Amino acid sequence: KEGLEKDKKSASGLIGGEAKTLKNFDNFLGGNLYKEVLTKAIAVSEVNACMGKVVAGPTAGASGIVPAVLISLTEKYSISEDKLIEALFTAGGLGEIVSKKATLAGAAGGCQAECGVGSAMAAGAAVELMGGTPKQVGDAFALALKNLLGLVCDPVAGLVEVPCVKRNGFAASHALSAVNMTMSGIVSVIPPDEVIDALINVQGLLP
Repeated sequence: KEGLEKDKKSASGLIGGEAKTLKNFDNFLGGNLYKEVLTKAIAVSEVNACMGKVVAGPTAGASGIVPAVLISLTEKYSISEDKLIEALFTAGGLGEIVSKKATLAGAAGGCQAECGVGSAMAAGAAVELMGGTPKQVGDAFALALKNLLGLVCDPVAGLVEVPCVKRNGFAASHALSAVNMTMSGIVSVIPPDEVIDALINVQGLLP
């Protein structure tokens, strides 16, 4: 709400107001759910960039992705708080697995470790939220993560603002694609654990 309602600018002046701009855009291409996810992801990330308080999931720089996807779905489908909590446990569990095997720091492992893992966490959690199976949770996680492998961390002026805030919007939208594919019956040919191994390998190749 803070990101959508308050006029804030980051200390550098590079970030602020993009979420409100999207919220008020009338000629939006795509459905209302997509708009909600995109707008909320940027709103949370803007609050972070403006030194607001966020939950780092998996990192502060990727903090808009999981809440944007889960809150938007919860609101659209009137899902109970208990179900939302279960989905958050799923997101946390997926992130924990990656954190034990690879770095989550963009500066060390590229933004694939931040927005890539955040998108995968959101996708898996959303499948849980929508009544998918544990296998489908893994497939959605794998689809989202493997399609963001190689995403580099290259922040302007060393701050988590550009391209990070807008990247949260892209990654949250990306998670929706993984959910739609998985819930329609599409599977990930590469298993989740092997996608994490690939993440580790790519991270090792980055300077």
